[in-house]
Amino acid sequence: MLLRRRVTPSRTGTVAVELAVLLPLVMFCAVIGVDYARVFSRTMVLETASRNAAFYAAQDIDHAKNAAAIEAVALRDLTDVSPTPTVTSRVYKGADGWDYVKVTVTMPFDTVTEFPGVPKHSDLTRSTDMRVLPMLPKPGTY
Repeated sequence: MLLRRRVTPSRTGTVAVELAVLLPLVMFCAVIGVDYARVFSRTMVLETASRNAAFYAAQDIDHAKNAAAIEAVALRDLTDVSPTPTVTSRVYKGADGWDYVKVTVTMPFDTVTEFPGVPKHSDLTRSTDMRVLPMLPKPGTY
């Protein structure tokens, strides 16, 4: 028995038209994905730097008041980040009466390309608050 093939009309160029229609959307999603990954990566690096600097500052009140040393600890984690981020720290009294240190790391960020609705420039900021260990126990707590 012979098998007969069904004759189908020629559809040359269909794939090319589909590619032409979908390629801009795929490229847009790829570039947005790259920018999102860059933002995520940078914020994780900033978070780690602020946390490590806060750990250093939380040792005692003398470390917490040494802003230059806190900045040096934070910048040790940020060696591959350009431009160099800004590190600020401050000591404050919490509602519970203990001393706290707040370390903030900020850096400017520019996207790869410019799209409507997506900001070209923004600032990435991460902060860490941590209680400073007291030199002596607080009166009435021992």
